[in-house]
Amino acid sequence: MKSPLNYQRNGMLILAVETSSPVCGVSLCTPEGEKDKEVLIHPRVHAEKLAVICQKLLLRHTLKVSQLDGIAVSAGPGSFTGLRIGMSFVKGLAYAHQVPVAAVNTLFAFRAATRTSGRVEDETVWVIHSHRDFIYTLGDHEDNIHYMKMREMADFYPRCRHIVTNQALEGFDAWSQDVQPIMPAWIGTAVFENPSVSLTTQYDQLRIYYGSRYEPVQWKSD
Repeated sequence: MKSPLNYQRNGMLILAVETSSPVCGVSLCTPEGEKDKEVLIHPRVHAEKLAVICQKLLLRHTLKVSQLDGIAVSAGPGSFTGLRIGMSFVKGLAYAHQVPVAAVNTLFAFRAATRTSGRVEDETVWVIHSHRDFIYTLGDHEDNIHYMKMREMADFYPRCRHIVTNQALEGFDAWSQDVQPIMPAWIGTAVFENPSVSLTTQYDQLRIYYGSRYEPVQWKSD
């Protein structure tokens, strides 16, 4: 059994899984970067295709699950259905071989992967679409994720004129938008670059970041 404690991450091979968005993807990651990936960008295919693309990726490298040093799963915020599919799949995959798993905050990983230097403080905000006109947001220098309606964003971030978002947003014509689908490699990279991300074989401790810390009362009404 692989111990999650004091785990040495140099030379590790991580399987990263992203299902929090229309992206259904898996990636093989090392500290040096992404080795290979299988990615589909289409809504509502996760339940059908996730196991298929994972098997395809592992077979291409003649890898067994037991040979992985860890699995990183996108833990939200994002699509509730997609997150549940991804987390359930990863727990089932890891349990039989006691492979350590890391639940990675999707929005923090998104920001870390797409951040660029040289922008004015608080000018850029990272956005993940939730449903209807609700979004999750994270500013360049923020440590807390916010949940709001799109129309509330201008008042909440008065200095923002640039958005990095996983899906194009309507009603932000005055702001520049950088639309980037969330890639599974960004989830894997967090294991190596974010010291707060931990691997564990205590699978019952793994949680998705949706419906708990970030679920507001407004969710139940318009």
